[in-house]
Amino acid sequence: MEKKFSIELNFAVFVFLMAYMLYTVYLFIMKSNEAIIVLCGGVIFALFFYGFRPYQYVVDKKSVTTKYRLWKNKEIDLMECETICDPVERFSEIVRRPHAIEIYTTKRKRHAFFPKERVEFVEAVVRANKRIHCTVKDYTDVHRKLEKKLRKEKRKAERQAAKDKESK
Repeated sequence: MEKKFSIELNFAVFVFLMAYMLYTVYLFIMKSNEAIIVLCGGVIFALFFYGFRPYQYVVDKKSVTTKYRLWKNKEIDLMECETICDPVERFSEIVRRPHAIEIYTTKRKRHAFFPKERVEFVEAVVRANKRIHCTVKDYTDVHRKLEKKLRKEKRKAERQAAKDKESK
């Protein structure tokens, strides 16, 4: 069963494109000679950010496919992945998108994902590969609470069964 997840909007890219568009409109209003060049640059930027950036993730039985609009889709085999975690901070990536999820393969290759529904995405990946080590804080917090609640209910049911057995 395949599950589809949309990508979280990168706010910095959105602000950049809006500012660039406003600057282009300003140049056209002022009748500047370089307005056409700036407009062409804006079209190239918009084409890159719209077409060559991922727009959807599909988690299949044993793989994650990253879908692009104008580029070939990228598929990652989950059986070769060993860890799914929150982003590891690196000096080279000072400005980091806070909702990233990273998957590391057995060859130590890092794949970054930015789904809107973080917990559901991690859950789908963990269901596809039961052996993957998960340290995503959102996912572990939710599932630890559920496991704790289930253990509590199980103990309660066992105590009730023991009381019923004693009373008979």
